[in-house]
Amino acid sequence: MLDLSLVKIAVLTALAVIIFGPEKVPAMIADAMRLLRALQAFARAGTDELKQSLGPEFADLQPQDLHPKALVARALTTEAPQLSGLAEDIRSAVQPLGNQLRADLDAGARAAEPSSAAPDAGTRS
Repeated sequence: MLDLSLVKIAVLTALAVIIFGPEKVPAMIADAMRLLRALQAFARAGTDELKQSLGPEFADLQPQDLHPKALVARALTTEAPQLSGLAEDIRSAVQPLGNQLRADLDAGARAAEPSSAAPDAGTRS
């Protein structure tokens, strides 16, 4: 989010004093803090309403859990054991097909090779 260090806050405050004057800056800071608190309350109320509407199984839901990367990471970590079993099932089903295909390709390659014992039909004199 916002990466505000103490130095950055001091620079912003100094700029505000220069631009708006020392009389208006405290009132502006107070207004900004009220706005920040109102936004936090709004976000908290929205999160609580979402948790309530989703039901008790989502009681520990956090807003950052709804980020697409977090959803994918959670799906991969919770479903990984089941997926590894599925991958093994697919490998065991495909392996015989691969072996048969290799055998057919080898047989076709051997049949296409010219035999050294057979006379060449194109060399008649």
